[in-house]
Amino acid sequence: MIDPRPRLLLERLLRGLAWVMLAALACAVALALLALQALQPEADEWQIRLRIGPWQREASVPALIRWATHPLAAPLLEGGTLHTRWGDWRVQRAGARFEALCAPCRMQIAALGPAPLQVSNAHLLARHSDANRFAGTLTLTQADRRIEIAFDAQLQRRGAELRLSMPATPMVALLSVFGHDLPEASTVQVTGSLTLVAEARWPEGTWQARPLIHDFTVSGLGTERLMAAQLPPACRAGAGDAAPITGWLPRALVAAEDAHFWEHPGYEVDSLLAAAAHNQHADASLRGASTLTQQLAKLTVTGDDRSVARKLRELLYAVEMERTLGKARILQLYLALAPWGDGVCGAERAAQVYLGKSASKVGPVSAAWLVSLLRNPDAQLRHYDEANEIDRERVRQILAGMRPMTAAQRALANEQVQEWLP
Repeated sequence: MIDPRPRLLLERLLRGLAWVMLAALACAVALALLALQALQPEADEWQIRLRIGPWQREASVPALIRWATHPLAAPLLEGGTLHTRWGDWRVQRAGARFEALCAPCRMQIAALGPAPLQVSNAHLLARHSDANRFAGTLTLTQADRRIEIAFDAQLQRRGAELRLSMPATPMVALLSVFGHDLPEASTVQVTGSLTLVAEARWPEGTWQARPLIHDFTVSGLGTERLMAAQLPPACRAGAGDAAPITGWLPRALVAAEDAHFWEHPGYEVDSLLAAAAHNQHADASLRGASTLTQQLAKLTVTGDDRSVARKLRELLYAVEMERTLGKARILQLYLALAPWGDGVCGAERAAQVYLGKSASKVGPVSAAWLVSLLRNPDAQLRHYDEANEIDRERVRQILAGMRPMTAAQRALANEQVQEWLP
């Protein structure tokens, strides 16, 4: 007769194991529900949509950050990889210390077009002093060059406040990290330094920056050749092409496109920051911040695609042009090359085609109207052809900024613009 006791013992063991597994599963489900409940955002709290398999759920960003930086989460994150739109970050945790390495990494800057900014190596080191405050450094490197940015973040219900600071950093390091793949990387030489302090707030995306640039110079780009540059056929108007354009047109151009042309070193930091902040908004019309010197660099070298690389090249060429060409040559060269719509290139040819006279002989209202076309010449000319009307408000704005101009000349011009047509 078979002894039934071993079978009964096995059944009891299996039954007990099943209960243990069910209890563990129940605990796991309960913990998951508690975690999801803890991540449930309040109505006015900073939140994102989490996707876990087929499930989607709104989650509190402050709660997620607190969970990810809690010591109990260290085993879950240690050695893992976070896949983000900026690249893959390898994570290491040690108590209150959080490290992540991204190589290569990319940063998308909406204001500068769809092409991301490529960084060879990014290293993030952060520590939290309490549940809502974090501090650390972000180090960007390329070969033996490095940029180190310190940050301090304060976590709040509706977002996070971030303070950034970068000590005086050589321009050569900045160029190596952000411009290592430029066509001119092997020949361009830069000097000077940049110091930066900035504040930002998320998720609003608002920020303020206070950069200080010291002794920034550029050489090695060969812009000296533009001193004797020949005009392309489309920009030639006749035997007088070599003569400088004088009179009202240069004054109108400066008033319309670059009011501080005679003072800046080829770029304007405040204008660049204002345009970048404006262009970050998805529904904003793009605002430019290029000086006349940068626009000349765009016309002669870099082209006009929207990318970080193009803007950086434009800046480098502009700074060198200020040294090699000087203000007077930059102004005349821009006037000679600027596109005026309908296949017309250069101020001399534009004045002859649209006004029937030499560019140096146009009056203040004619000069202001001619320059007003530069922002969108084809659209402006099409509007004039269809409606027999000009943008008088824009012409008045340019007249108001033209210098030098006597009070009597300004009063007469403002009177003439009311009825003037080309």
